[in-house]
Amino acid sequence: MLICIDAGHYLGTPGKRCLKSIDPRETREWVLNGRVADKVQALLEGYDCRSMRVDDVTGEREVTLYERVSAANHAGADLYLSIHHNAGINGGSGGGIVVYVCPGADEQSRRVQQAVYSRTVVRTGLWGNRANPTPEGELYVLNCTHMPAVLGEFGFMDSTTDTPIILTECYADRLAMGIVEALVEVYGLKEVEQVTYEQWMEFMSRYQRERGELAPSDWARAGLLEAQARGITDGTRPQCEATRQEVALMINAALKG
Repeated sequence: MLICIDAGHYLGTPGKRCLKSIDPRETREWVLNGRVADKVQALLEGYDCRSMRVDDVTGEREVTLYERVSAANHAGADLYLSIHHNAGINGGSGGGIVVYVCPGADEQSRRVQQAVYSRTVVRTGLWGNRANPTPEGELYVLNCTHMPAVLGEFGFMDSTTDTPIILTECYADRLAMGIVEALVEVYGLKEVEQVTYEQWMEFMSRYQRERGELAPSDWARAGLLEAQARGITDGTRPQCEATRQEVALMINAALKG
């Protein structure tokens, strides 16, 4: 399964920023979007799926909506997930999470829409006061993709209620968790086994022991016996990898011989 992740806009998109009276730094929307997209992608690495980004992950370059949608369609993605943050309250209170699908959306898009909304509001507590938090919208990335697609507006950047929350790292972490939980719910994603460093070391030790027990290959046997007779090697572990220090000692022995 391939999940396409779209962090909406880019750093230079005009007007897309937090309201200065609430956030003096006027944090850009793409910063919020990109942060969540990064976290979602990192979490998805633990599951049996693939993900791709269609925005510029640095936020420096503008990627058109056409380019984003074309990349997802060309890759044959199974889901298009667009991450945004909202505006329109103009310094008032309220807001919350809103998740869109296109008019006449397929059943799978609507399942993802409902799951993303439900899981993210539970994780973040950002219920808001929208009359319809799971509406339809005439949005290019929803209308022109060839796969199920949803667009989430994950809190209002000009809300005295939402803005202090959506600026926090904790909110981004919880939001990403909620999004991934929704995808696990809808698509039945399974966690992949993570190999620890200790397990990897155990596997390597076993591998080296097993290689060390192998006899030399027929094509190498004569040369190995000659090198052993000349004192270049002791002939043990013929099919094991040689370390640099072992190679240096063999070269030194060969030069002396």
